[in-house]
Amino acid sequence: MIQRVTIAMSFLVMKSSEYGLRTIESRQNSRVKELRAGLQRGIKTEQGLIAIEGDHLLREAVRSGLRVRTIFLRSGDEHLLDPDLAGKAEVVLVPGKIFASAVVTAHPQGIAALIEPPAFGQSRPSAEISGEESPFSKSGRWKAMLRGMPLIVLAGGLQDPGNLGTLVRSAEAFGATGMILLPGTVSLWNPKALRASSGSAFRLPSAAITAEEAFAALRANGVQLIAAVSRGGSAQADLTRPAALLLGNEGAGLPDAWVGQADARVTIPCPGAVESLNAAVAGSVLLYEAARQRALKDQPAAPAVLKTHSAKQGRR
Repeated sequence: MIQRVTIAMSFLVMKSSEYGLRTIESRQNSRVKELRAGLQRGIKTEQGLIAIEGDHLLREAVRSGLRVRTIFLRSGDEHLLDPDLAGKAEVVLVPGKIFASAVVTAHPQGIAALIEPPAFGQSRPSAEISGEESPFSKSGRWKAMLRGMPLIVLAGGLQDPGNLGTLVRSAEAFGATGMILLPGTVSLWNPKALRASSGSAFRLPSAAITAEEAFAALRANGVQLIAAVSRGGSAQADLTRPAALLLGNEGAGLPDAWVGQADARVTIPCPGAVESLNAAVAGSVLLYEAARQRALKDQPAAPAVLKTHSAKQGRR
């Protein structure tokens, strides 16, 4: 650790002039104010950037190919800087009190950043993508969600950022192709949502659009809409086909108008004395089931010789 600190500090001293490294002394500095606004509001900044906090999220952003604009280092925590990043982003040193005024965690690690949001392709999709009357359905983001066998998660009014982040993490883990945030859903760039996603929010294609636009795009491209309801739905669903899982608010559930647009309704059987599951748990269960069904469908059939052998054994 001592060697790492020494190397990092020596690097900063040698490269400070080349990379514009400077110390910020005011809470009213424009960079600090942008970081503070991004973290406190939990949305993109006025400059269109995402504010993140902590070494892990910064590393995940870099691993995901996102461009880092500005890195904020608390004075005394210079060892947290990866020397490879110093030449690719503006790096500023911030006194402890000013740094604490900008971040939102009670015990910050000493590093934060402003990064560019993921693009997920900005070009217009090819002609085979239907529903081109909708601006969203013309986007490269929508095309990315339709890749392979689509499995899209629709978050309908999820207000808990931890639940949303966990859902995004499960979505990436179980092979979902995209996430759509319907009105009333907390921003995916909320600091708590980003931490709960553990970096998945940087890689899973996502978009915040209206329910009408989402439902129209799904119908136009043959993606079945499956609403998760706490009661009254089927305990079975075919998730091997292109599917979109509609998950509602933790308390109120889904609006009747949205449920009425669904091609099917599914209810997760709960033998225990629990009324319902929260959105993150319910979504994770359904995503796992989709991954399980698709894996089984893709498995090759057992060789005929094994079936014959089994039949002979049964006649003994």
